[in-house]
Amino acid sequence: MDQFSATDAALAGFRAAREKPRTVAIWAGLMAILSFVVAIIVVSTFGDQLTALTEALEGDPDPQTTFAAMSGMWPLFLGSMLYVLATNSVLLAAVNRLVLRPHEGAGAYLRLGVDELRQALVQVLLYLVLFAVYFVGVVFLAILAAVGAGLGGQGLGVLLGLLAGLGLLAGMILLSVRLSFVSTLAFDTGRIDLRQSWGMTKGRFWPLFGAYMIAMVLAVVVYLLLFVMIAAVGAIASMAMGGGLAAAGDALRNEASTLKDLLSVGGVIRSLLSGLMSVLLSLIVFAPAPTIYAQLKGRDAGV
Repeated sequence: MDQFSATDAALAGFRAAREKPRTVAIWAGLMAILSFVVAIIVVSTFGDQLTALTEALEGDPDPQTTFAAMSGMWPLFLGSMLYVLATNSVLLAAVNRLVLRPHEGAGAYLRLGVDELRQALVQVLLYLVLFAVYFVGVVFLAILAAVGAGLGGQGLGVLLGLLAGLGLLAGMILLSVRLSFVSTLAFDTGRIDLRQSWGMTKGRFWPLFGAYMIAMVLAVVVYLLLFVMIAAVGAIASMAMGGGLAAAGDALRNEASTLKDLLSVGGVIRSLLSGLMSVLLSLIVFAPAPTIYAQLKGRDAGV
């Protein structure tokens, strides 16, 4: 099969949530518990430093004060990157499994094994490839702007820099779309193959780009709706517990810089809804690629 429906693929995440509500509920519950535990560890370990960093970034931040507040927080930054890498790897494998192997539904499609490790390697590899292209593009942009400024003045340099920047953005989007099947191919074939993804997406850039753009727009809409819901529920819970308008205002800002805030009724509710948010956003963003892959392969997708 050479064609696919961009709109159908973009809505694959919503269909998964509708057709597999129990699976999505389990994912959301596990993510909420995991996020809550991690938040407790972070706040209890780095709470004072996070508060100082937040205060340093308010108003007109001073670089020296900001760097001072960030000193000693590298374990948090490193841990956060590893946490995101691990959770994304598990969710990517689970979404691929749900779409391509719907019969493997035991454990709500969640596993901890070679498929998840392979997804982690794919994410690291794609990041390095995109970063390398971005770095080379930025260097070329700076050289082009300097040459333009030397030949035709500051105006020409700015124009050439702007055109080069737009070209770099277009190139990054093109590369991201052309390599969008790497994760699914790694799951389906057991091989990390950039070339095969490049070949499968040849001549299909615009339909793929359209599907991914629709999914991203829908993800933003869902994020905004759930963010408002989380803030409103937290505020209502804080007021119901006698926190007053000040506590409601803190809940609306979605702040939890202390264990007291995190363990409050509003904090617990926000954590539960945040788990649902992260799962829904992952479904919306991750599901289109394996769905399109299945259609191109002439296989029935699980959703």
